[in-house]
Amino acid sequence: MSPLTLSRTPSSALRLAIFVPGGPVPAWVARLVGDCTGLPDIELVALLRDGVALPEADWADRLDGLVFDRGSSPLRLVPLEAPAGAAEWSGADANVAAGWLAGQGCDVLVDLRLSPFALAPGPAHHWTLMLAGRPAVDPLAGAAPVVDGEDSTEIRLEAVADGAPVDASLGASCSFSIRRNRRRAIAKGMGMVRRALLRLARGSAGEGTDAGTPAAAWVPAEAPAAAARFTTLLQRGVSRSALKALHRDQWGIALALGEAICLDPARARLIYPPADRFWADPMVWPAEGGGWWVFIEEVIYREGKGTLQAIRVHPNGDWEPPVPVMRRPWHLSYPFVFEWNGELWMVPESGANRTVELYRCVGLPDRWEKVQDIFTGIDLVDATLFAHDGRWWLLGNVSEPGADKHDELHAFHAETPLGPWLPHAANPVVADARFARPAGPVFMHEGRLLRPAQVCVPEYGHALSLQCIDRLTPSEYAEHTEGHIAPGWRPGIDCVHTLSHQPGLTAFDFLVRRPRFAPWRLPQSAPLTAAGNDEGTPA
Repeated sequence: MSPLTLSRTPSSALRLAIFVPGGPVPAWVARLVGDCTGLPDIELVALLRDGVALPEADWADRLDGLVFDRGSSPLRLVPLEAPAGAAEWSGADANVAAGWLAGQGCDVLVDLRLSPFALAPGPAHHWTLMLAGRPAVDPLAGAAPVVDGEDSTEIRLEAVADGAPVDASLGASCSFSIRRNRRRAIAKGMGMVRRALLRLARGSAGEGTDAGTPAAAWVPAEAPAAAARFTTLLQRGVSRSALKALHRDQWGIALALGEAICLDPARARLIYPPADRFWADPMVWPAEGGGWWVFIEEVIYREGKGTLQAIRVHPNGDWEPPVPVMRRPWHLSYPFVFEWNGELWMVPESGANRTVELYRCVGLPDRWEKVQDIFTGIDLVDATLFAHDGRWWLLGNVSEPGADKHDELHAFHAETPLGPWLPHAANPVVADARFARPAGPVFMHEGRLLRPAQVCVPEYGHALSLQCIDRLTPSEYAEHTEGHIAPGWRPGIDCVHTLSHQPGLTAFDFLVRRPRFAPWRLPQSAPLTAAGNDEGTPA
């Protein structure tokens, strides 16, 4: 990360300037300017308007927008009023702009022009948002990864002088729409700007400066032509629509018996749900009298909303049909269970209700009483709790409005699961869709603390990554990849995205794409035989 410094007394507000294109600006720029005026300890003192306006969308971009970016898009152009109290400058002469800005005494310049370049003299911190190598305001930002077929797209907040990163986030590319690709990335970029300003204002970002030596004006690489973009998106759109029309994604459960955790799903036997639903997010817990309960998310396709169920698995591997555990007016998934103070607790995913809720078990498997809301007003998915070094930790993905839920992992800590929960100083602690989203309970393996993570590139829940947590304190987080579990252990299995273990049983889930209108041969496996019935046979 680029080093940051304070050029003011700790008690004074951080003085901010924002440089925007001339004329109308994308709605997200106007929103970001408004957001910055409301940040604590930050004063927006200057707004500069460039002499160069944004180009009009070409025909390929307009077609993309008509199909995938209708309504109140953050990419639509809107007039921008200068915030109350902010001085305003406009023009094309960079030397005049630099001299005027120097008189404002700014600490930070957020540069959102089409061609950002360093000003001399300039503030100590001069940042810009770059999306796949182009300024984020550029209508072609984010196009190259889509047209080139790249799995991922990165957005960076970086120093203008030398390109040193201040923050960065990598997400899966949207293969069928450049506009959607831009929108999802820019939503994260707005969060980067706010976080970087707050950290700098609070003096928590270290010492140094990113002003550096003024660099030459940024020169964009050649962008994909309109015809190439249209042809690519048309082909991808037709292929995607055909796949969805002819196939249905279905998640199932894979179980492996054995005292030690199984990290090879090829050893597991598969359980297929009936054809009208899917089962996912298995969480294993010992059952009274032997065997285990496997808590799952169930979605019946015609209902389109998740409920929680539990499958009883016997010591010999036989299993019983799921029993209902929890249903709410909103979607439920990821039934995370853990033990504390001799009792069993659950934190189901309830992001659709913008809550994180804590339940106590009063009778396995289906009697749970709500104890409290851990968080409210937050869309946090896949909350994963564990104790480490005398603290309780909660890991879960939190997304900016409009961004993917898979890209940024946040950490929180507390004395007990009852809280109060405090955010990690470096949130998001992981900003990479290949490793961010939780995929099951954290566990010790051969002396290392491993965190199962979803690999959400090129698609949601594609594979599992085992991330070894090297350092975890309220202000520090470090991890590295210890292993990888790919979905292709049997033909026909396209994704795997959850891993859970209790002594004697390891559970995974897996995704298959079933044809809607043709006979289908299951991936080669002998499904477990359900105790006393034949429900283990796919419908």
